[in-house]
Amino acid sequence: MATLEERVVYLEGRGQEQAVQIAEVRADIRDVRADIRDVRTELRDFRVEVNRRFEDVDGRFDRLETRFDTRFMWMIGFQFATLMAVIAALLNVYFR
Repeated sequence: MATLEERVVYLEGRGQEQAVQIAEVRADIRDVRADIRDVRTELRDFRVEVNRRFEDVDGRFDRLETRFDTRFMWMIGFQFATLMAVIAALLNVYFR
């Protein structure tokens, strides 16, 4: 059986080993926190970039919609003018 002093020395050694391991764990946790902070920053930048791109695409769709609306109105106008010309020609033939 070990003496009291041997037991105390053994426990102190174990305590020091655990203290070293705890210090290593704390250092690892600091590294992980720094990595998480970097990832958060990258995600924030990515989100800003994605939002900017969606705004650009939204602007393009708005311009395209305006262009289609304008061309649709012109097409309807030409069809109406053609219809009026056909009706006028038919009325001209009818009343002669």
